[in-house]
Order: sequence, then C-alpha cells, then structure tokens
Amino acid sequence: MNLPGHAAHMGTIVKATRVVTPGADPHRSRRIIVLLAACTALQMTSYGMIFPLFARKIGDFGDSVAVLATSVMAYSLAGVIAAPFMGVLADRFGRRPLILGSFAVFAAAFTGYYLAATSLVFILIRGLAGALTAGLGPATMGLVADIAPEDERGRWIGVVGGGTSAGFIVGPVVGGLLYDRWGYGPPFLASIGIALLTLLITFVAIPETHTREKRRRAALYEKRAARLAPERGTALSVKASLPHPLLAFGTLLFVNLSMIFAWFFIDPQLPFYAFDDLGWSTAQFGAVISCYGWAALIGSLTLGRSSDRFGRKPILVIGLILHSAQYGGLMLTDVYGVIIPAFIIAGIGEALVNPALSAAYLDITPEEHRSRAMGIKTAVGSLGSLLAPALLTLFVGYLSPRGVFFISATLILFTGLVVFAALRLPGRAEGARDLAWEASQDRVMAAQTALRNVTVSATTARTLRGAA
Repeated sequence: MNLPGHAAHMGTIVKATRVVTPGADPHRSRRIIVLLAACTALQMTSYGMIFPLFARKIGDFGDSVAVLATSVMAYSLAGVIAAPFMGVLADRFGRRPLILGSFAVFAAAFTGYYLAATSLVFILIRGLAGALTAGLGPATMGLVADIAPEDERGRWIGVVGGGTSAGFIVGPVVGGLLYDRWGYGPPFLASIGIALLTLLITFVAIPETHTREKRRRAALYEKRAARLAPERGTALSVKASLPHPLLAFGTLLFVNLSMIFAWFFIDPQLPFYAFDDLGWSTAQFGAVISCYGWAALIGSLTLGRSSDRFGRKPILVIGLILHSAQYGGLMLTDVYGVIIPAFIIAGIGEALVNPALSAAYLDITPEEHRSRAMGIKTAVGSLGSLLAPALLTLFVGYLSPRGVFFISATLILFTGLVVFAALRLPGRAEGARDLAWEASQDRVMAAQTALRNVTVSATTARTLRGAA
C-alpha cells in the first residue's frame, strides 16, 4: 500500500494480504479421486464378500448374537481410541502412508478371520483391525479436501462414497453365492486376493496430496500456537484447532453418532433375524445388502453434489428421513418384496447424508487440521458402533427384533429433527484463524518495512551527498 504524505524517495510500503500458491491441476485431481474411489470399491467388495459370513462363522463356533456383538464392540472400541491419533498422523506425515497401511491391515485381517478357530481369536483379530485401520477415513477425506475445489467437495466426497457403496453391490451377493455352493473357502480366499490387489493399485496409483511443504507450513503454525499457549492458555489453543462454530461441530458429530449407532444396533440382530425368523438364504440376505449398495452408489454419483447446490442442512434433513426407511421396513413387515424397496430408499438417503455431512465438517475446519477433525468424526462414529452392540447385548433378552428396528428408526428421525432445529452453518470458508494475532503481525511487518525503507533511503542520500 502507498502511505500518503511520504516523499517519493522514501519508497513504497507494500502490505501482502495473502499468499498465492498454485492450485492442483483439475484433471489430475479428478483422476486421483476416481482412482481412490475405485480402490475403495475394491476394498469394500472384499469386505462385503465375507460380511454376511460372520454370523455363520460365529454360529459354527456354537455362539450367537451376543458374541457377534462383542466382536463389533472390540472393533469399535479400538477405533474410538485410535482414530483421533491416526487423524493427527495423517496431518503430520501425509495421507498416503495411512491409506496404504489400512489396506495392508485389511488383507491381513481377512486372512485372520478365515483361519480363526475360536470366537475369542475372531474377536481379538477384529479389535486389532479396528485400531490399525482407523486412519483410513480421516486420511481419505483429508486427501479429497486437499485437491477438490471447495464448492465441489460434496460432489467428490460422493464419488468416493460411491466406491464404498459399489463394494456392497457385488461383495455380499458373490460371497453369499460362493458360500451356499462351496462353503467358507472360496469367498474368503477371493476376499483376501481382492484386498491384496487393492493394496497394489493404491501403492502404484495414489500419490501424496498433503505435501511436505504443506506439512511444514502447518508445523510452523503449530509452533506459533504453542508459543502463544502460555499467554492464551493451552485449552484455548486446542479449542482453536477444532472446527468452528462449535455448536455446528457438535451437531454434526451427533448426526454421525446416531447414523452409526442406528445401524450397529441392528447389525448383530439382523442376520440372525433374516436367517432364523424370515428363512432367507445367505444369497437372499446378500441381495438385500446389494440393493442398498446399488441405491447408495447411484445416489452418490448423481446426488452427491446436492449439498453443494442446495446447502448442507436441507440435504441432511431429507437424507435422514429417507435413511430411516430400512429400519421402518424391517419393523413393519416381513415381506421380502417390501423390505428390498425400503433398503433402496434408505440407500438413497445415505447417498444424500454422507457427502453433505463430510463436506460440512471440511467447510468449518482449518486446512492444517482436516484429518484431525475427520479423526474425531471417525472416533465418534466408532463410539456409536461400540455403544450400540453393548446396549443390544444388555437388552437383547427383553427386546424383540422388531423392537430393535423401532429404536433405530426413531433415533434417525429424531436426528433429522435435531438438524432442522439446531444446525447453523456459516458461509463456506476456511477455518477461522487467530485474526487478532494476524492483524498484529501485519502491523509489525508494515512497521519493519517502513523503518527499513527509511534507513535505506537515508543511507542512499548520504552517499549521493558525499559523492557530490
């Protein structure tokens, strides 16, 4: 800026208001996200092939709902503890190591599930898998946020979510058919092979997006915050690293908690209800999950950017209402031909909720803390998947299967009401910095520059006078 009243020989003070850095190449960014979605689809396909078999395997050990619920709790408890730390690691060391490590652990865990000889071994393996794969979600969302334009976050998160849904299209059906025909061996071996293929493709095709320069800049910001901590208080410094406003962050966490809780509350009950009460085959059960996956996939690819156009809040409310259909369908009817459409409607609802929810988190989170925030999100989701089977285990003797489904349906509809009443999101912008500090430093820099120019000008004038 030019300071009025100064002589020309005093020079010009220029105040830099922002740092311009080259953005990611759009074509390269799209290619990376599509490849990531393909890897996610393969990973979820490998998991989906063996997911319907967990109840069968637990049953062969002579156990039932309570043991399957305990295995889910072990996975979730490990995720609750590990996810925030994994998010910090993804911000500090990059997204790629966390993604590669998680895919490697999935391949090892699927092998362990196949070889497990007792329920206890099965539970221990699920616990280890929960801890060591907790960084996948934070790292994946961090990668998308690194390279996707801010006004297209919902769209590209929807593409990655579509990969997840695609896995539940193919996996459960193929796994169920293979099991019904040949037993455990073929579906588990195919699952392990696909998991290894996913790891190989990721290693070759997915680059690091949180570059060393970005990590160094974030580290400098953290050091500055640490220096200010004695003056401002450590608690205030930690609070500043969280997404703001905090009420919006808390509301989004509640949405995440209730979505995961509702599913995991019925998850241990559903396969036993389907096999024992409704008489479905493994292939029929897989087909229901596959229809849900088809709906979520098509919805993610076609509706994922809805929240970019119409706002996060209305899309969240509509999506939650639709998502409750699967629980309502299971509660109200045992007709196979009615339950399938209910799952399709619920899949469309999830396709609306998930991109809007993740994009809303990223909208209110500072760039240097994106994976940390998504780690908190993952931990809260894991808490839901921990509490749900724990409560089901306590009350399974007092609740009918339809009572279980009723609780989940009611929770999702109540969550939609909470979002409608309480969620207030600011305009989409990077997370708030400490503006007072920044303004203070701007003034210091301007004063230093002015003094330096005055000194240089005076030195130059003396030199010219001496020469004359």
